[in-house]
Amino acid sequence: MKKIESLKQVEALIGETYMYALIIGIIAVVLAFIIANLVKYQGGKNPTDHITRRIWYIVIGIIAPIAFFLYNSLYVSNYITKAPLQAKFSSANLFASLAVLGVFVVLGILTMLFMRRSKWGSILGKSK
Repeated sequence: MKKIESLKQVEALIGETYMYALIIGIIAVVLAFIIANLVKYQGGKNPTDHITRRIWYIVIGIIAPIAFFLYNSLYVSNYITKAPLQAKFSSANLFASLAVLGVFVVLGILTMLFMRRSKWGSILGKSK
């Protein structure tokens, strides 16, 4: 990565950051979907497999935005040379990390509602 020294370069970087946030949010949903399908159904009167899937969903939902934020804060922002430009990027980094969380939650819940009778849909709770 090369040094970023102008406002135009920072604005381009911010646009890229939002695009990467969208991609990371989608990848996190796909990862949670794969893990949910790897957790086996439990038989019996009170199965707890949907709780295991829900825990994995929450853990991935917490780790994805934090990892994205830390990557941008610790690695990407070091290439921005001027302090005002770093401040502009750091606020965009925060919003992009929230976008990762938003994409993860919205896309995850919508797909769970569409696949209500699957392992992925069981994260929301028992279906009627």
